Order: sequence, then structure tokens, then C-alpha cells
Amino acid sequence: MIYACDPLAAAATRFSRQTAEGALIWRTEFFGPPPSPAASASVDPKAAGFVPYVPPGPGETREPQAFLVEQEPGAIVHPHFHHVDQFQVVVAGSGSIGKHPVAPVSAHFAAAHTGYGPIQTGPDGLQYFSLRASADGTGAQYLPAARARMRAVPRRNLFAPTIAPTRDDDCAAGIVRTETLMDEPDGLSIRYHRAGPSADLVLDGLDAGAGQSIIVTRGAVRHGDAWLGRLSVLFVRPDRSRVSLRSGPDGADLLFLRYPRA
Repeated sequence: MIYACDPLAAAATRFSRQTAEGALIWRTEFFGPPPSPAASASVDPKAAGFVPYVPPGPGETREPQAFLVEQEPGAIVHPHFHHVDQFQVVVAGSGSIGKHPVAPVSAHFAAAHTGYGPIQTGPDGLQYFSLRASADGTGAQYLPAARARMRAVPRRNLFAPTIAPTRDDDCAAGIVRTETLMDEPDGLSIRYHRAGPSADLVLDGLDAGAGQSIIVTRGAVRHGDAWLGRLSVLFVRPDRSRVSLRSGPDGADLLFLRYPRA
């Protein structure tokens, strides 16, 4: 099964919350259930109460999640963890995740129960996607308050090299160039595909992990009968080994993010 959504279709879900610092964080949901309650308490590390996480039952497959976060200058997402594996992809602005500077296009992977942060903005704010193969609606588990809910499992907090998007005149018609940024034995993989105009993109190896998210970072691709433009998101379940797309008349860049097997 393939999930797909473009920014226009997702725009109606956009809303803001105010952080403890008085700045706003906006969220736009592309697909999947809401990743946290909508109230501003979900971005306040000192707020009381929490939503308990119930892991999937035997044989249960949960929906994937994709949502765009926009942090205004001065907004901080304080150190926290999540109950599921997650990719974050910076698509605009500047800032840092922990001590690591981030800018477009950069990808970060945090395994379940791995603490990271704070996420801080540069002077022009920060925009990034959060992507999950299995939904979690409990929101950020802020540290140190939530440490008792953190399971004793291997920690992974990984950054791929920052990628410069392709110039419109830098990829010939019909040509696709692929760069492998990360490739781990358990299926965790990050690849960047640069396609010229009217190129066929066959993304394979999809069944080697636990699902894969795809972001269109430049241009547009055709999926079925629909065109998906810049900042559209797809998710492909691991029961498919490949997916075929076609770039538009101006070409396309795709960031491919494959989740590790359990």
C-alpha cells in the first residue's frame, strides 16, 4: 500500500501552539493520526500529565505518519524521545538538533527511546518533516521528566550529510543519479535521487526494511494519475519491493528514507 499527500491537500490541517518561550510552533498533518494532542501543553516540557503509549498487538500494523513542523524564531523543542523510530528532514530555515547544525536538506534518524534535542531555530526559523512507519500519538516524551518511560533498548541518533538540491539545468532529460547517504545492515537507509525531466524512477529494495518514506524536495513526480509537487510525501509499506514514478518536465529530486527492521 502507498500513502501520498501534497502540501495543498494537507494545508487545511495547519495550526499553531505557543511554546513556553512565547513563540509559535505550527503543525501540518499529511497523513496518519495526530502525533500529539493539539493543546499547547504538548510543546511545554513542564506540563503535567501524559498520554500513555500502547504498543501494537501481535500482527497489528499501524498507519504511518507524516507531518510538517514549522518553528518560528525563538521556539524551542526541548530534549525528548519518542516510542517509535522516526526520521526528521529539514526543508527550510536553519537551526540545530542538539549540537548538530541543520539546514535544507538534512535528514536525522532517532530510534525509539533515543533522547535527542533540543531543536532550536536560526534567525529565520526552521521547517522539518517528522516521519514514522508506525504511528505514535503520545507526543514528545520530555526529558528528564519522562525518563522512567524510556525503555532500555539500543540508542541510535544519526545524521546524514546535508544535501544540496539539484539545479534545474544540472540533470539531463531522462537521467537519474542516485547518492547513498546511509546504508545499515538492518535496512536503515537514506538515498537521494536526482532526476532530469521526464525520467523514470524505479525505487527498489523497498522490502529490505520496515517501510520507507519519500519526500519530493524539488520538481514534481507522477504517481498513478496524480502529480506530486515539491514537499509532497509518500510512504510505501514493506510488502512492496519497488515503486515506479516519473519526473515532471522540470525534473525532480527525491529523498528516500527506509526504516530499520525490528
